[in-house]
Amino acid sequence: MLFVFSHVLECAGKVKKLKKTQNPEPLRRLFEQLEEKNSTYGRAALLCEIRQYLELCEHTEVTFMPVQIGIIAAMLEDEDVVVTTNCFQVLNSLTGNFSNQKEMQKCIPRIIYFSTQSGCLEQQIAGLGLISTLALCSGNHPEILKGIPEYLRILQTARYSGRVSMIITRILFSLSTNRGLAYVLLNSKVEPAFLHLFNPFVNKDIIYQLLAFVGNLNESLKSENSSCVQWEYNEESLYVLLFSSDSPLLNKLLPLMNHNDTRVKSAAVSIVSKLV
Repeated sequence: MLFVFSHVLECAGKVKKLKKTQNPEPLRRLFEQLEEKNSTYGRAALLCEIRQYLELCEHTEVTFMPVQIGIIAAMLEDEDVVVTTNCFQVLNSLTGNFSNQKEMQKCIPRIIYFSTQSGCLEQQIAGLGLISTLALCSGNHPEILKGIPEYLRILQTARYSGRVSMIITRILFSLSTNRGLAYVLLNSKVEPAFLHLFNPFVNKDIIYQLLAFVGNLNESLKSENSSCVQWEYNEESLYVLLFSSDSPLLNKLLPLMNHNDTRVKSAAVSIVSKLV
């Protein structure tokens, strides 16, 4: 951790020189140096400078060339977690520009893999945070959806009040707003332990986002397009766990109708009224 903070402070000082201009020339020079750097420290420091340069600019005005995004995405394979965490943060800073997002779609499978397989909490938070930002755009949903098994696996093993759980529930909620993907979501394999997340002791924001997720899936099931088709679901699917005739979901939701958070209480009441 000391290494992380020391090089962050150092590169922060260097970036001050960039405040006078938003010309892409400094950015081009930083990338030239990035391609030449062989040391972990050098790569981490340059990525930090690029990220802070973007923060000093209007993110929406900075368009990376495809080759530059490719360079950053390729560095997600770096063995140093400081380098990969900075890569995720740089890419996240670029998402406000549609042109950057369009190019990043090609990198989403790589982003999912290195986010969900990481054993480093900060790296995982940075990677999943990037996925959460990308999930705000429906055009990214088909690629992001491919990570559903991993999102659910992490969610079921993470701490119920942790930042990782918070981010994953945001991803799930964003995907659930896309009714065209409802069947794939509902047919995703999930462990019964998923229902433990609907307990009152879980962080209220996590519960609320999960309730919104369930509410959206329920609306998709009742939609005109869905009701015209007889879908088949596997026995270990979200559909069977949440919406089958013998689902324990209703019993999990009843205590939440008396939750001290008004958003959770209202969402629970709304879902229960539509399930019974």
